[in-house]
Amino acid sequence: MTDAEREIIEFLKHSPDTWFHRKEISRKARRRSEYEEDPHWANAPLASLVDQKHVLQNDSGLYQISPNFDR
Repeated sequence: MTDAEREIIEFLKHSPDTWFHRKEISRKARRRSEYEEDPHWANAPLASLVDQKHVLQNDSGLYQISPNFDR
């Protein structure tokens, strides 16, 4: 798991029952200055986490940590 993937997982773990928009994850999982430099940094790690089934994506494009993720 990459550092970016771990940051996203840690962010999602704080609210395991909440669905988040990709932009909100990008903005809140890292420091604001990093988000301002690259607001799309979370796109690739989120896609990877969904492929690995650590993160769920619903039909609206929102993300949530998988209930099966080993916490």
